[in-house]
Amino acid sequence: MRWILILLLFITVCGLGYYNTRTSPWISVADCLEDPEAYDGKLVTRYREPLIGEIFADGFQLIQKNAPSIRVYADTTGLISGKFVGMRAVFHKQGYIEVRSLHVAKRRRYKIWISVLPVFLVGFLCLKTFRWNQKTHCVELRTNA
Repeated sequence: MRWILILLLFITVCGLGYYNTRTSPWISVADCLEDPEAYDGKLVTRYREPLIGEIFADGFQLIQKNAPSIRVYADTTGLISGKFVGMRAVFHKQGYIEVRSLHVAKRRRYKIWISVLPVFLVGFLCLKTFRWNQKTHCVELRTNA
């Protein structure tokens, strides 16, 4: 009975993933630049660590990690070069994107470290609660825990 439940949950998760891919695919800039005709006018939502590059009067250059940079047309008030940015934009086959919504990520690195702190806490608690027994080669509960 337990295996049937596990199999049913696994199939459900796979089905939801397939449904999400078919109804709302994530389109990246690299996909768009590989086949501009197919992605003309499509909403681009996936980027590879997007940074604001050179800022122009009518937009900026979007720099991505291990991906091609692309020209972005948007309102540039308050934008600072070198900051991470999140956005939803429409791709045009001429090789640029037009922003629909834009968000400058503030204190992004600090948020990443704060999200990793619970992993260190759980690791510390595991080391405090369990110990490695050399004779039996297995993990045991500490006697003082």
